[in-house]
Formats: sequence, structure tokens, C-alpha cells
Amino acid sequence: MVNTTASSSKPSACLSWSRVLLSACLPLVLGVFTIVFTIQQNSISIANREQDRRQAIELRQQVMYDAYIKDISKLLLKPSFDRSNRQQMNYIGFKTIDVLRHLSKIQKRDVILFLYNHELIRSNKPESQRVILKGADLVDVHFIRSNSMDCDLRNISLMAVLASNIVFERCDLNYAVFENAYMVGAKFIGSLMEGVRFNKANLADAIFDGGNIYKVNFTYAILINAKFFGIKPVSADFTNADLLNSDLTPKDLSPTAHIISNTRYPNGSFSVVSNTQLINDGGAEQIVSLLSLLNYTN
Repeated sequence: MVNTTASSSKPSACLSWSRVLLSACLPLVLGVFTIVFTIQQNSISIANREQDRRQAIELRQQVMYDAYIKDISKLLLKPSFDRSNRQQMNYIGFKTIDVLRHLSKIQKRDVILFLYNHELIRSNKPESQRVILKGADLVDVHFIRSNSMDCDLRNISLMAVLASNIVFERCDLNYAVFENAYMVGAKFIGSLMEGVRFNKANLADAIFDGGNIYKVNFTYAILINAKFFGIKPVSADFTNADLLNSDLTPKDLSPTAHIISNTRYPNGSFSVVSNTQLINDGGAEQIVSLLSLLNYTN
């Protein structure tokens, strides 16, 4: 005879265990859901805070930019404004250097264009009529010719600015002045560059790609690791320039085509030293320099 009691107790036991497992899993599922939901909410909250922070920065930048343009424009329109008044020009310079530290890259570019268009930073103007921007922050600023910007910056004067990774693309930079500027990683792409002055500028890792580089002054410039793609410099002045590890070849640096004096070549050797002998060594340093030149050109 079959024991029906034992048989019927098995489904009941399974059902009981299922209920126990379900009861145990439910809090676990709810816990996991709560954790995931909390993480998602935190992520959304962080993203919202970051967006609010960016918007606040952008609003502050716009307010500062608008106030600067309004202030300088008001000064320029005053009948008493005199470009030869050093106090007024220094005021513009101080205000510009200060505001540039807080603006976006596009706004920095627009400030420079504003000053240039009002002929305040042009090298063909008397020095007394130029705004001094020494130490101005132009890091990562891009000047690129487009339908809305012709990028005509002929004779622009940006002496001693801080402009690492600055970009000039398809711009007219003829007779521009970047003397003493810090321009590590700068890019000059397809730009006109006749008579540009880079005296004592730091152009390490700079890229010159296309365009013309005619009669450019590189005296005392640092051109370590600089690259010259396309057209090479023509009739340049490399006096006391440091060309270590640049890609210029001996042919590119022919002493008959450029001014070469106290120049460090890409391979680390030096051109003929033209300074007066500091010690009575029978011209030894001239001999060493000549040997270095021969080693490089050969």
C-alpha cells in the first residue's frame, strides 16, 4: 500500500523552501536595486553639478569679457584718449593681461583681435603707441582663417607673451613680432611669415608647416625639436639659435643661404664662433667650431 502522506509532504516541503528562498532573495534584490539607483542618482547629481559649474564659469567669463570690451572701448572713444599717453596705454595693458587669465580660448583670441583692429598692438606703430602684453596668457589660443575671420595679423606685436601650443593657420603674419615669447609647441600652418621676429623666443617643439618663412629673425631663439615641413626657411638669421634635434638638414642650413653664427646645429655641434677670444688659446675654440661645422655638413 502506497504512503500518500509521505508523497504529499514533498511538494509542501518544496513550496516551503521556495517561500524561504523568495523571502531571503527579496531583500537582496531590493538592496541591489537601491544601491544601483543610488549610484545612478549620484552620477546624475555629479553630472548636474559639473554642468552647473561649467555654466557658472562661462557666465562669469562672458561678464568679464563684456565688461573689458565696454571699458576699453569707452576709453578709446574719449576725446582725451592719446595713444602716446603711456599711462593710458599701460592701463589697457594691465587690464588686458588681467582679464586674459580668466577667459576662454575663443575670448582670448577675440581680445587680441580687438586690440589689433584698434591698432594697439602693431609693430609698425611707434613703441610709445603700443600696448605691452608681457606675460599675457595666450596658451592654446587658435587663430585660424575662416569665412568669419580673415586672420590678417600683419605687423602684430605679441612680445613676451605666454603662448605655448598657440596655433596660426593660414594667417598673414608678415613682419609680426614674437620677441621673447614663450611659444613651446606652437604651430604655424600655411601662414605668410616674411620678416617675422622671433628674437629670444622659446620655440621648442614648434611646427612650421607650409607657407613662406623668408628673412625670419631667429636670433637667440630656442628651436629644439622644431619641425619645418614643406617650405624651409629662406635667408633666415640663426645667430646664437639652438637648433638641437630640429629636422633642418645641412642643405637647409647652408651658411651661404642664412646668417649662421654661434649656432647649435641639430646634431649638437656648433657653427663658427664669432665672439672675441676670451682667453689666449691660439684660436683653439675657432678650430673646434670649424671642425664641428665640417662634421655636420659632411
